[in-house]
Amino acid sequence: MYVVHRALFVYFHSGTIVCMTVRHMRISVLALALTLAAASPYASFAATATPAVTAQGILAYTNAERIKIGLPAYTSNTLLSRAAARKMTDLFARQYFAHVAPTGEDVSVLVKDTGYTYLVVGENLALGDFASSKALVTAWMNSPGHKANILSKAFTEIGIAAGESNYKGRKVWIGVQSFGLPRSACPVVDPLMRAKIDASSKTLTMLDTIAKLREAAYKTAVSTHASNVQTLADSYNLVAKLYNERATSYRVLVIAFNKEVDASNACIKEKTSTVKPVSE
Repeated sequence: MYVVHRALFVYFHSGTIVCMTVRHMRISVLALALTLAAASPYASFAATATPAVTAQGILAYTNAERIKIGLPAYTSNTLLSRAAARKMTDLFARQYFAHVAPTGEDVSVLVKDTGYTYLVVGENLALGDFASSKALVTAWMNSPGHKANILSKAFTEIGIAAGESNYKGRKVWIGVQSFGLPRSACPVVDPLMRAKIDASSKTLTMLDTIAKLREAAYKTAVSTHASNVQTLADSYNLVAKLYNERATSYRVLVIAFNKEVDASNACIKEKTSTVKPVSE
């Protein structure tokens, strides 16, 4: 039986992780993959006092847990906090409790909508009559999925929202943590270089076509003993020279581009190697 301020009930979902694993292919655009963790069943927790729960308090206790084991503290990010606040508001407004909204939006959508670009994002949710910010974080730490997000080596930034309102006839707290590893954590392949490569490739194709036409004209002239054989040969050689010059420049661009791709992919692999989506 639910008794406000005496029996504490807590619902929370296992932390979800969305991994945007960017894998550049050599002479290719970014390839994106999303992995979303499943949510865990509801759980319960008990406490007595009922002081306010705050985003600042949640951040402080979260970072305290990280510092205990030698991990760097999370940096608060305004865009991630905006995504967390939107999620919290939506949970109260539409009276549901899940990582994926009834209309399909998950943490990746919320984060993207704020303009935050990322390699990995994750989310923790909690709902209940929490006694304090510390009680909420303790509840998360008692759940493997949430604990994994809080102590993750993959994330560096966090956004937090906490609010109290009515949920299915009960006055409760909802807490949201949005975790992120920004795209800027790894070098980005220069898009202008790719554009130059594409333009150079088109030019090479055009020159190749012209060269083949002039070569065919030259061969015809030779077979018919035409008087303009030398002129046609000079014309072909001019195009061949232009093609070879452009081909050399093209190879230089490709080598430079692939070096950037390799560096970016190596960084992404290293940064995301510890990400293990929860499946409970």
